[in-house]
Amino acid sequence: MQHIVGALINGLGIIFGSLIGLLSGNRLSVEFRQQALRIIGIVVVLIGFKMAWPLPNAINTLLSLVLGLWVGSWLRIDDRLERLGRWAESRVGTAGFAKGFISATLIFNVGAMSIVGSLQNGLSGRFSILATKAVLDGTTSIILTSIAGWGVIMASVVTILYEGTLSLLASFLAPILRGVLLTDITAVGGLMIAAIGINFVLDNGTIKIGNLLPSLAFPVILVWLKNHGLYFL
Repeated sequence: MQHIVGALINGLGIIFGSLIGLLSGNRLSVEFRQQALRIIGIVVVLIGFKMAWPLPNAINTLLSLVLGLWVGSWLRIDDRLERLGRWAESRVGTAGFAKGFISATLIFNVGAMSIVGSLQNGLSGRFSILATKAVLDGTTSIILTSIAGWGVIMASVVTILYEGTLSLLASFLAPILRGVLLTDITAVGGLMIAAIGINFVLDNGTIKIGNLLPSLAFPVILVWLKNHGLYFL
């Protein structure tokens, strides 16, 4: 139990922030929500670029995103997530569930803090990184929920499962998720976060984020290829 305390705290932070957003959301005007969404988008873009910069290996990052997009498009991940979201909306009768859930899940879980914080908790029992992340995610979820709907609160479930699993597997993953690989994954994840921000600013789904999800696996593949003598830069 001690090794997943950080994941639970992070999830509770998202839930608490989302509930505040839900309770206060109806008091905000439509114009304010639209403008706030764009402002959040700008901040998310900057967070994503900060995560990705400086690109340690631009070629591998580009390959990861393009190949990941190709696989995601072939698997039609974004379409399947959209259908899942529409099904959930039909069950709960609330519009915007899919957008809030997918965007929040990626914002809260694609990044170095999730990985490093989970490894810290799993290996040492300390959860200072994930506790800090809980404050950041909770603050973000207040505003995001008031704009994108209650689908944001469901991202807490994914966050707890994802970070909890990483924490439990920490002793096996620590030797792998470090150094160049962690840097490459963070760069790819950062650009995916920036893409979410761009969609917020444009207030549409110009970039199909779901199709980019396989991109997170390609830094692992490319590092493996490099270790076996095949690399692109």
